[in-house]
Amino acid sequence: MKIKLVTNANEGLRNELSDIVRAFNPYMDLDPESEEYISVFFADSLGRIQLSSSFEKEVTIDFSVDHLSESQVKKEYKRYSKSGLYRYISNHLNVKLPYGSLTGIRPTKMYYDLQLEEKNPLSTLCNFFDVSEEKANLIERVVRTQSDVYGKETNRFDSFINIPFCPTRCSYCSFICDVVDRVKGKLEKYVESLILDIKEEKKIMKGLPRSIYVGGGTPTSIPLKLLEEILTAIDAKGQEFTVEAGRADTLNSDVLALMKEKKVTRISVNPQTFKDSTLQLIGRKGDSASVLSAYALSRNYGFDINMDLISGLPQESFDDFKRSIDMAIDLSPENITVHSLSLKRGSILTQSGYTNDDLECVLKQNQYAVSSLLKAGYSPYYMYRQKNTVGRLENVGYAKAGKVCVYNVDNMEETHTIYASGAGAISKRVEGNLITRLAEAKDISLYSSRIEEYIQRKKEFFS
Repeated sequence: MKIKLVTNANEGLRNELSDIVRAFNPYMDLDPESEEYISVFFADSLGRIQLSSSFEKEVTIDFSVDHLSESQVKKEYKRYSKSGLYRYISNHLNVKLPYGSLTGIRPTKMYYDLQLEEKNPLSTLCNFFDVSEEKANLIERVVRTQSDVYGKETNRFDSFINIPFCPTRCSYCSFICDVVDRVKGKLEKYVESLILDIKEEKKIMKGLPRSIYVGGGTPTSIPLKLLEEILTAIDAKGQEFTVEAGRADTLNSDVLALMKEKKVTRISVNPQTFKDSTLQLIGRKGDSASVLSAYALSRNYGFDINMDLISGLPQESFDDFKRSIDMAIDLSPENITVHSLSLKRGSILTQSGYTNDDLECVLKQNQYAVSSLLKAGYSPYYMYRQKNTVGRLENVGYAKAGKVCVYNVDNMEETHTIYASGAGAISKRVEGNLITRLAEAKDISLYSSRIEEYIQRKKEFFS
């Protein structure tokens, strides 16, 4: 069903209301040219919202705004309009979504907000926002697991370094990332610029990072000499130090020994799936046997290891996904992260016309992940949601006791300042409830050619 959204909301709230409609895809989606419409109208009288459409009778929502500040009134209008619109559509379609009227990347943020408002978060998530009991419990578990890390040492900061290169481009990927063999002539210049960025950034840091995270891409896909130069420039001092080494075909004894020497404490060995035909379909080199071999080799170096898996992959049944989860649990890494497939506009999968509308299967896959990982002694410790997933489902990181990744919590919950270096990297300054960001160029050549400018901008940003 195609509809257009008509509202007198401001642009920010209009976008959030639009997200409510999009969340019902494939049952309903936005089309500004459609003759069918749905209207969300904010009446002149305070505390009143009117919902109407070309297919349902009008509904009026009244709520109290007495004794509320201007910012609190805005918050209530946002919550009631989104909740009202969700229920209006849900009743018409007879479809319930796992996260109800919650939009945005961070479900835990609402939980923390409700705590500050002295409301019962679990009850409010279920009864006001229409979050399913299952998902509300998952959010609460995440908050509980991250409690030893969340908001601690906020006088300190984290460091992120981006190495945006991979051996191949996965068909679902929309990250800022270049295939390493296609940009060989640009690698040395990029690394030279990145090292300058890292060194100049250290001059403005006040103390040592709480955690260090080298992401991508696949940082271990670049030549060993260049990786060594970057890790040497970082010069870790015993902090949590993660390097995304997710592609098994980039891991060998030389790479692992280098990371151990440079005090890396945590790496990724990411299968995504243990079904070989799916690996070929999504454009990943190698097979599940190579993942198992890389994992076994990595175990010899004493790293904490994370493994990524993805639900909703093309041509994967529930049993296929179940097998991948079971195999990952049997391997017993310190962290397992379960992603829901997100069909980003820039990905090969999306551009090829692939869609996955089987919400029932993906829900079943995610439910199995939660139940089996909890049973195996893992706890969910951070989560986020992306717009283009079936049913707007979640990505969740699970950890063994005492193995929570500090950087993942700090970054996702936006509790700590982050100094970021590299193409596409985004520094983040957190001052109480105020968060400001500074982005560096996404294109590696542009980043390299303008590095002095970005260094100066960063100095000013953190001054």
